[in-house]
Amino acid sequence: MIVSRGQIFFEKEHIKRVKELPKYARNRFFAIVRTLAARPFRITRKEAANMIKKSLRQLYRIICRFKREGLVGLLHRSRRPKRSPNKTHEDDEKIILQVREASGFGPDGVAMLIQESNERKGIKKKVHPSTVYNILVRNKEIGNEKRIQNKWRSFEWGHPRRLIQGDLTTFNGVPILTMEDDHSRKDWAMSLPDQRDVTVVYGMKKLVNERYDNLLTDNGSQFSRKNSVMRKYCEERLNEKHIWTSVHHPQTMGKLSAYQKALKRFLRHQLGCSRNRTRIDRWISVFNGWYNNGKRHSSTGTVPEKRYSGKVDDNWYVKLVKALKLESVLTIQEGDISP
Repeated sequence: MIVSRGQIFFEKEHIKRVKELPKYARNRFFAIVRTLAARPFRITRKEAANMIKKSLRQLYRIICRFKREGLVGLLHRSRRPKRSPNKTHEDDEKIILQVREASGFGPDGVAMLIQESNERKGIKKKVHPSTVYNILVRNKEIGNEKRIQNKWRSFEWGHPRRLIQGDLTTFNGVPILTMEDDHSRKDWAMSLPDQRDVTVVYGMKKLVNERYDNLLTDNGSQFSRKNSVMRKYCEERLNEKHIWTSVHHPQTMGKLSAYQKALKRFLRHQLGCSRNRTRIDRWISVFNGWYNNGKRHSSTGTVPEKRYSGKVDDNWYVKLVKALKLESVLTIQEGDISP
């Protein structure tokens, strides 16, 4: 036994090594030393168990591990199972990572795309977003974030073209006009050369080339009540009125904001820092083809185009797979139409 600065150690080398242990392991060491030390330093096993806030049975186990393994025996042991019979097969995990790398989609999008491929192969095996999420986290593709979900109430207008949301965003400094049907979640988008009101109105006419009831926008200068160009557009295209969001309340256009977020994440994955409008519009078209025809929304239970027009472009899958160059990973059947 060695006494150093009021602490007892079994060996001289322990003085330095114990300092490197986590606090809980140091406490275990000093409790064990006191139980095995000679008088007047010795304490009872019950007192030692209280020191480390463990039961006597747990203390005995720790002492046995320490005698058998040394200081390493004081550390927490891994709770990871030695075998995992339900672990995703390596080939399936490889496909998930390849689809993620090519598309940049989140767990829901990756699972949906692989599920579509499996169905075309005739494979009945389900691909769950939670499984995809765990694999992406394990491979450090996405951060393991715990989200606090607050209670909220979903609201939507009664039928297609009852309300269209419109908003401007930017990607690498390039203005992008986005519009969304509130009932169906169908979205339109295109890049613009600038953010002038005339340009914005031209883009809105091009994206939604039909009359609809109401328009919801923020209070930007292009959509202002005082803007004569926007006022004229509303008189020509709206059956009812133009609605503005409350100031400092972006949640009003939360559906469109979610779409913008997903779109820009996809564009950033495909284009990096590119500002080429031709390439931006091409990838917007690819994304919207999938988003409107292939992405099933949990709140509506179907894809946006089905709810908007009753028709779905069955070729969305082939277009997406070929655009992402995933033909060697995901199934394309002989009867599928090429884009």
